[in-house]
Amino acid sequence: MSLPTTAALPEDAIAALSTSWFGAGLSPEAVARLAGIAAFRDVAAGTELTREGSLTEAFSVVLTGRVALRMLVPERGMITILTVEPGDVIGWSAVVPPHRGTANAVAIEPVRLLEMPGERLRALLRSDHALAASVYPRLLQAVSRRLSATRLQLLDLFAREEWGRREVSPW
Repeated sequence: MSLPTTAALPEDAIAALSTSWFGAGLSPEAVARLAGIAAFRDVAAGTELTREGSLTEAFSVVLTGRVALRMLVPERGMITILTVEPGDVIGWSAVVPPHRGTANAVAIEPVRLLEMPGERLRALLRSDHALAASVYPRLLQAVSRRLSATRLQLLDLFAREEWGRREVSPW
């Protein structure tokens, strides 16, 4: 269940973004510009925030709670590949064409997000080159962190599966 999105007071959004992993690496000017298009969104546990392959409508910073990123793994079903903690982001696909989700994101406990509509964020980045020059490296860092964590999780998953299939030899 998603609760209503509430307009963020600029100072509240600036404070929330500044203290997040994502926002802490940005200049005060960049934080203020992003906060200007942001809103707070509270979601209940079990709420699906993004769906793999579907249009990603918003880029969000997780302020409180945790979000599971899940992928469909052949012969295994839906697997949680990563848990996103406060300060990190979800919905980076809203910024990067074709704007389609790369995983299902599900709140595993009540979550508070600072959410920026994808269309407005893309327009802002297109019109403000200095902002884009500061946001895109942070976005790439977020994607890189996500890719590394996902790779390790999948390696662990398949290593455990392979280990379970091996017969124990007496040497």
